[in-house]
Amino acid sequence: MQGIWLSSNRFKNLQQIAIAVRLAKEYPGVVTSLIVGNEVLLRGEMTAADLAGNIRAVKASAGNIPVTYADVWEYWIKNREIYDAVDFVTIHILPYWEDIPVKAKYAAAHVDEIRKRMAVTFPGKEILIGETGWPSQGRMREGALPSRTNQARVVSEILDLAKSEGFRVNLIEAYDQPWKRKLEGTVGGNWGLFDSVKRQVKYPPGVPISNYPDWKLQMAGGMALSVATFLVAWLTLRRRPWTPR
Repeated sequence: MQGIWLSSNRFKNLQQIAIAVRLAKEYPGVVTSLIVGNEVLLRGEMTAADLAGNIRAVKASAGNIPVTYADVWEYWIKNREIYDAVDFVTIHILPYWEDIPVKAKYAAAHVDEIRKRMAVTFPGKEILIGETGWPSQGRMREGALPSRTNQARVVSEILDLAKSEGFRVNLIEAYDQPWKRKLEGTVGGNWGLFDSVKRQVKYPPGVPISNYPDWKLQMAGGMALSVATFLVAWLTLRRRPWTPR
């Protein structure tokens, strides 16, 4: 899938569209579909009418390659005219970021419920989940707690649903992205399946998951500090008090 970034800058939009269409034609076996815009309606940088026009322009110039648009699921419902312009519907479902945050134990069921609701609202076209997942660290939003164990649970349950019910899903995201912390706080930089420092998967298959993966090192450090503190105190008590001559 090849994305096309759209914004309020019409000139840059034309550049992005031209590049994506060229790549789709040059690499037909690699570029299987085009995503014309990502959350541009959510950001308020384009009207639905302008977006639909851009999508149709891409379809006209790209040939037979399927075209879609990606946004949070509510914005599809608010702008249903986009449905007629695309070949399939790409929605974002992030239980943690919902207006009423969803707890981790209900997150997969929430994703499935929204997917089925969208399938009824937009019949006849595939509903692709373009973004879903759970953060491994950050602030708690009501009952939605970011943690490694919760992330593993949500991701695993969503993937199990996708396999059993036969729908496509894209997890957000492969690696933690620390730069997002400036926009969304700590939680924004911790959605990856891999950490950004060691570049290692956070929960390898078959390995017990802990919210404190370095607990042994932390425990050893705490014990060493305690021993050192008591040793200094003991040596201090053993010293003979100083008396002036």
